[in-house]
Amino acid sequence: MQYKDLAFYYDKMMDVDYDNWIEFLESLFKRYDIDFIDKTALELGCGTGNMTLRLSNLGMKVVAVDISEEMLNIARNKVKSKGVIFINEDMTELDIDKKFDFVFSFCDGFNYLIEDEELFNVLKKVYNLLKDDGLFIFDISSEYKLKNLIGNNTFTYNEEDYSYIWDNYVDENIIDMYITMFVKEGKLYRRIDEHHVQRAYSKDEMINLLKGVGFKDVETYENYSFNKDKETSERITFVVRK
Repeated sequence: MQYKDLAFYYDKMMDVDYDNWIEFLESLFKRYDIDFIDKTALELGCGTGNMTLRLSNLGMKVVAVDISEEMLNIARNKVKSKGVIFINEDMTELDIDKKFDFVFSFCDGFNYLIEDEELFNVLKKVYNLLKDDGLFIFDISSEYKLKNLIGNNTFTYNEEDYSYIWDNYVDENIIDMYITMFVKEGKLYRRIDEHHVQRAYSKDEMINLLKGVGFKDVETYENYSFNKDKETSERITFVVRK
């Protein structure tokens, strides 16, 4: 299963400027005069809770969903006493009887949805979960990044207490990622193996799917900035209004 044993090393492995991401959201809300204090937010694929914590600190009432119980346990420890509701569920099977002011998904969550129908159904769920005029903000690793920077490449990393080998293989739009980690436990190292699969979506594919479920107002940016995304952007941020 993805993000089981790897969950405990996820934060060490990731190099993400979460503070910059939350600053982008604050600037976006101010630009469009959007009140976010005490508003309801659904976060899909919350992982270890890095953005969950920051959304809660902004004053939002957050419901956070992730398929990995191991990731959620780490997230719960980060957001103690914040009133966040955590749900251990696959976003494709999400069943919540509530409307939200915001829906978020950070750090490639939708790249893990491989089939058009699967992604379409999740986007439809998001549409139905949003209040009228609600905002849906998410990102994807770009087609350029997955096919050219990650695909068919091997990455290695070595620290005193852990190391990993990350092999990647591209087959059309599907990227298979094989991660082998060695974690120091006493005088020995324990081996951890995980297989992750992502799909590369073009910006136009994503926009067509969004409009297909009913969204009409779609803006795109480069990696949580107000810069216009371009062909070589590694992450594309979507800002979508119902």
